[in-house]
Amino acid sequence: MIVRSITFTLAVAGLSLGMSAAARADDELMSLCMATADQKTCQCMSTKIPPEKRASAIVAMRKSNDAIVTGTPLDPSTLSQEQMQGLDAVVLAQASCM
Repeated sequence: MIVRSITFTLAVAGLSLGMSAAARADDELMSLCMATADQKTCQCMSTKIPPEKRASAIVAMRKSNDAIVTGTPLDPSTLSQEQMQGLDAVVLAQASCM
């Protein structure tokens, strides 16, 4: 009985950690998005970016926002293939939410 209780507790803790990581990714995505778009658009975009591309989308959005702040165009050659796919996901999400 104790083993089941420990196993259940560990399973719940694992789910909580996974959910909090996903929540942090959503928060970061929203924060980066709202630097250049309104909340409604960003909420829509958040639903359109697949979970498997979310991390690379966040990195790409960070680089894109940095380029906007410095006034220099985003150089695609500075993005890895994964980041480029993340940027593509952001662009497609933005297009479908406008």
